[in-house]
Amino acid sequence: MTPPTIQLENPVSRDRRAATEQGRVPRWRQAAAHLIFITSGLRLTLQSALPQSIDPAAARLALHARFERYVDLLVRWGIIEVEFSGFEDAGSWHGSVIAPNHPSILDAVLLCTRLPGLDCVMNSRLLADPVMSGAARLCDFIRNDTPLSMVRETRDRLAAGRNVLIFPEGTRTSSRPVGPFRHGFALAAARVGAPVRTVLIECDSDYFGRDFRFFRPAPCPIRYRLTASRVFHPSRDEDPRASSAEIEEFFRATLGRDDERARRRAA
Repeated sequence: MTPPTIQLENPVSRDRRAATEQGRVPRWRQAAAHLIFITSGLRLTLQSALPQSIDPAAARLALHARFERYVDLLVRWGIIEVEFSGFEDAGSWHGSVIAPNHPSILDAVLLCTRLPGLDCVMNSRLLADPVMSGAARLCDFIRNDTPLSMVRETRDRLAAGRNVLIFPEGTRTSSRPVGPFRHGFALAAARVGAPVRTVLIECDSDYFGRDFRFFRPAPCPIRYRLTASRVFHPSRDEDPRASSAEIEEFFRATLGRDDERARRRAA
C-alpha cells in the first residue's frame, strides 16, 4: 500500500504568512522543531538501553510513523516544503537498493516516510551519537564498520526482500552535485541481482547540510524535491567499480544539469 502523500499546504495563520513573506520562520519555531528531534532521539536511545526484546521490523515501522509525524510538523510550521515524484508504486518495491545523493541530514528521514520498514546502512560513528544511536540499535540498521561485513549483511537483507537505503557517497555531499561514490552498494546489489533505485534529492539550502548546527536560524521554508529516478541492474559479471562509476556519472549529469538551470533562472 502506497503511504499517504504529505500535504504541503502552508498553514493559514497570520504570523505564518508574515514569516513566509519575510523569508524566515520565527526563530523559536525552528529551535522548537530541533529540540523535538533531539528529545525524541534521546528517548529512543534510553529505550534501546533497557533490558527488553524489541523486534527490529516493528521498530522500523514505528520509526516510519515517527518520521511521518515529524516531517508533517516541519511542513505545517513552514520550515520545509517537500515534493515527492515517482514514488507512487513504492509499495511494490522489494529487495531493492535505494541509492540517493545526500545533501541533507533530513534525507533518510524524508525517504523513510515513503518506504515503511526501510532498512539502512549507517555510519558506525552514529553509535556514539546520543541522539541517533538509539534508533540505529532498535532498528538493527547495518553498520559500515568494514566494507566486507557491510556488503555481506546488505546482501542477506536484500535477499530477504528488504529495501536497503545506502548513500553511495558514504557521507553528506561535500561539493555539488555529488561527492565521490563508493562501490559497496553496487557490489551488494550485484551479489543478489537486486535493482539499484536512484533517488535524486534537490534542496535549495545548505542549512541541513554537512556543516549543519542545531539552533542556528535559517531562511525558511527550505524546499526539497525527491525524485525516484532511473533503475540500474548491476550484473554479477560486471566490475562493481564500473557499475558505481556509471551510476555516479548519471547523478553528476542529471543534478549538474538541474544546477545549471537554477543558476540561469537566478541570473
